[in-house]
Amino acid sequence: MSGAVEERTVRYIAEPVRDEVAEPAITPGKASVTVAVQAHSFRGPMPPPDHLAQYDCIVPDAGRLIVEEFQINGEHARKIESLSLHGSIRKDIRAQFIAGFLVLIGFGLVYELAEHGHDGVAIAVAVTLLVSVLTAFLTGTVMRANGDIGIKEALGD
Repeated sequence: MSGAVEERTVRYIAEPVRDEVAEPAITPGKASVTVAVQAHSFRGPMPPPDHLAQYDCIVPDAGRLIVEEFQINGEHARKIESLSLHGSIRKDIRAQFIAGFLVLIGFGLVYELAEHGHDGVAIAVAVTLLVSVLTAFLTGTVMRANGDIGIKEALGD
């Protein structure tokens, strides 16, 4: 192989180089490589319109499909959130009815204990019932064992 270096210019560019990209001078007798790097960034759920247009150049109607997919995913997310909220409300209402029923049973037990001469036990049951109900309403949790998690922990708060 001879010592002479052949001067060649090889370019693999997907799009024309913009004017603001400076072309370095190629020195004869030395190999050189020109690299142009371009970066784009955007924020938000959708790419900018010019990116969508570029997708359309590659696959016809790709931009429209991306927008439609975004809209469908948005509707789905809102539907799931709504179902979750309605389920949570139904669960809370059901829990309040159950708690009210248990309080009525507790009051009945206190009444029966007091009627049969067990005043001390009736007072203990009434105080326990009151403390449990007040604790649940004021803190949003119920008394649990050490390994159990409360409502706040389950919700991630």
